[in-house]
Amino acid sequence: MKLVYYKSDHGNFGDDLNLWIWPKVFGDNFFNKRNDVAFMGIGSILMGNSKFIELANKSEKKVIFSTGVRSINENFNFDDSWDIRFVRGPYSSLRLTKEANNYIADGAYFLALLPQYKTYLNLPKKHKISFIPYFKSLDKVDWKSICDGLGWNLILPTDGNVEQFMIDIAESEQVISEAMHGCILADALRVPWKRLRFNAHMYEGERVSEWKWNDWMLSIDIKENSFIEAPILKRKKWFKISKAAYKKANRDHLISKLSQHESILFNLSTESIMENMIEKMETEVDAFNAKYFQ
Repeated sequence: MKLVYYKSDHGNFGDDLNLWIWPKVFGDNFFNKRNDVAFMGIGSILMGNSKFIELANKSEKKVIFSTGVRSINENFNFDDSWDIRFVRGPYSSLRLTKEANNYIADGAYFLALLPQYKTYLNLPKKHKISFIPYFKSLDKVDWKSICDGLGWNLILPTDGNVEQFMIDIAESEQVISEAMHGCILADALRVPWKRLRFNAHMYEGERVSEWKWNDWMLSIDIKENSFIEAPILKRKKWFKISKAAYKKANRDHLISKLSQHESILFNLSTESIMENMIEKMETEVDAFNAKYFQ
């Protein structure tokens, strides 16, 4: 399997999860089998005429397995060499297949099929609230200072230790995250979560960002996309002169908004939704193994 995914030079948990989770789901030699097949898993990498599609097309066969369509503007023209198993959510399904029901959820939920999943669920809680920034927001403010001031635990998405990232979430009573996969993993690990809008929606573009979040949230039957709204400040003239002043202004802005987060409710998908997803994921794993490895 030739993995096609977004790779950040500095690391990003949601994308790096691909390297960790699929060999655990399908076996240690997953990436050493079927070199004629391109595998697209976790990530919003379904984009028309993108480098990801171009890379996948170099393989004889292409598999889409939980991947997300990046935005409503994408157009696709896939031939029979593409095997669309399922996508992230109903938006992705409708855009890719013209039908809204060819989805399960984000591939991170396959964590629930692993033997160690129950161990994660039973870890003792060490943190009241953990916060996860978006990987492109790390240089915008001093997140450690902000979290220390609020009495929260900081979980960075770029340290490269996928399993420790999940353990840190599992050891938290609640999670607040700017990163979508911070909220996704919290939901999979049954930790109540809520979203912060700071920089990610501006970096990606609001239409792209909201498309992705709604696509995932609808897949777990959460229809209200609520969030803590604290958009990064616009750079005024004197901010351009002093980066330190700009960072401090954003820090004060964030602390003010985050300290009042109680006005936004935490989210968590229901147990029945989780059970339904697990059943569908198990079926997909069996079908995939039967088609490609037998």
